[in-house]
Amino acid sequence: MQDDTKHTQEVWQSVLQKNSVFLELFQNKSYLLKLYKTLHPEEASATEDSLTDVTIENVLTDNLYNDLGFIVNNKLMILIEAQSTWTMNILVRVLLYLAQSYHEYFQHTSQNYYKSKKVKMPKPNSM
Repeated sequence: MQDDTKHTQEVWQSVLQKNSVFLELFQNKSYLLKLYKTLHPEEASATEDSLTDVTIENVLTDNLYNDLGFIVNNKLMILIEAQSTWTMNILVRVLLYLAQSYHEYFQHTSQNYYKSKKVKMPKPNSM
């Protein structure tokens, strides 16, 4: 039993290290812009100033967060759940990430989705 616990801790440490490198890298707007332009080479007008961070950090539940979220040129980009095993629950988490990202966007832009005026929102972008 002790060996199983040690192995689980080692695997978890490895995951945390990979995650922290990913987060550290893409918190830098120049790298984030390079990532975006790699995904959308047709978008020459994107600049570091046009990037808005919308990464969720531990909201809704104790451990709900996405790996990286940002808006550029009215496109919502969310990179989530890089994991080695499939789970059906990922679909629920994706829905929650999207809803929370829009909720925070509406707060940040002072838009009220309870009023009759149509809210403006970035288009989700899937890859």
